[in-house]
Amino acid sequence: MLTQEQNILIYLMFLNGILFLGLNFIAYSIVNPGPKGSKRIGYVLIVSAFLAFLVQQEYQTLVYLDFPTRQTWQVLIGGFISPVFILSLVYFRIQKRRDKKSSRINKTLSSNES
Repeated sequence: MLTQEQNILIYLMFLNGILFLGLNFIAYSIVNPGPKGSKRIGYVLIVSAFLAFLVQQEYQTLVYLDFPTRQTWQVLIGGFISPVFILSLVYFRIQKRRDKKSSRINKTLSSNES
């Protein structure tokens, strides 16, 4: 049987996992916005509102575990949210550049074969 603190830590890990997936989706949608008329921007707004709720839940949970208020925000924003979002943006930018480069190489190879 788990203690109350252990259950809270598992809950925090669950919230961080969902937060990671949401931040990843937002970063992907910024780098690859989709065609005109795409609903992706609407989904990004919905996911952003949901993630704001999750951050509030994490904050309340950390305060419940007796974290100081100022350090709680520093841990959430500076320790998880910002690095994950920035690294996701960089990853998707590199991936997009690599895909463009490989498609350009494939086009030149196919035109040379003709």
